[in-house]
Amino acid sequence: MRKRSWIGPSLYKKILAATPVPCVDIVIVNRNRFLLGKRINKPAKGKWWFIGGRIFKEELLKQAVARHIKEETGIAKIRIKGFLTAKETIFKNSAQGPRSHTVNSVFLVEIPYKNYFSPKNSENLQLKWFSKINKRWPAYIREILRLAGFK
Repeated sequence: MRKRSWIGPSLYKKILAATPVPCVDIVIVNRNRFLLGKRINKPAKGKWWFIGGRIFKEELLKQAVARHIKEETGIAKIRIKGFLTAKETIFKNSAQGPRSHTVNSVFLVEIPYKNYFSPKNSENLQLKWFSKINKRWPAYIREILRLAGFK
């Protein structure tokens, strides 16, 4: 992968206003549990959400999966179990201001049992393991978790 070039806030805001953004969402599993983060930023601020985010130019999907897990949890040793689905999200606003439209490639990833994560990152207030779906979570989260085999 070539070195990424930085997109400044002004240009990124224009891109968000004009086009969907390709992203990865990751269902991280370990021993019949899944990991979610409580979001710090818009969209989905304050909600339990998947680890993930946008894909960079010339970054392969699996590279984006590994990068987001490393950045948001500190975990480097992962095993991608497979591709789950492709879904879209549209939010009324984003951290940058305009409506947010993402096209998400969703992956199922297993981490080793004794792999501890770093709870501090810029995306999530908290990281937490769950074993059951909460009916109050957003429909997008519940639907993806059911695809991953959780109830």
